[in-house]
Amino acid sequence: MRTAITVLTFCLALTILFTSQAESVQMNLSQEDITEAIEYGHAGRELSHPELLRNWRIDHGYGVGSATLVTPFASIVVLAKEKAKRFLEPTESEIKKTLEDNKNQLVFGCALYGDTAWFADKYRAYLIYKDKKYEPSEKEVPTDASYTRSYPDSPRYWALCFYKFKIAGLNPNAKVTLVLKKPDGQELKFPFNMAKLR
Repeated sequence: MRTAITVLTFCLALTILFTSQAESVQMNLSQEDITEAIEYGHAGRELSHPELLRNWRIDHGYGVGSATLVTPFASIVVLAKEKAKRFLEPTESEIKKTLEDNKNQLVFGCALYGDTAWFADKYRAYLIYKDKKYEPSEKEVPTDASYTRSYPDSPRYWALCFYKFKIAGLNPNAKVTLVLKKPDGQELKFPFNMAKLR
């Protein structure tokens, strides 16, 4: 009975928070936004990051790749989830640092697949916004990828990579497309409608 009540409470909390999603990406969060993000992270502390951030994520499937737009709101959600797993609350300094780390940037976390341990460094990323191409201002790619559940079969490896883009005058209601280009020229496209995200 207690488990059923916990599950219902969790589902209700997520439903309320998901319903308030369509407010467009907010680059600067109010205290109320931060409180909501913390509640969201607490409610989803038992979920994996992909499950928790499913509204911010486009997934082309296992072995292909996925991309998550890590908005300021989503970054606080993740911080709160990680702290809640240890029965802690995010401190003001942790919140401030999280928001400052990616200020005025669009940040994408991408799960990519390949057949060599160093494949991820060979991917090239760019962002399409208002018919213009933007190169990342920063990228974080692991030196060695991790084994997949398919190893030693293909895809043998996967890597979590981050790409950051600085775009002046970004419209928080805009549509953007992240493009990841493989060494063989094949492109993975991830179209995001920021008007439907927080």
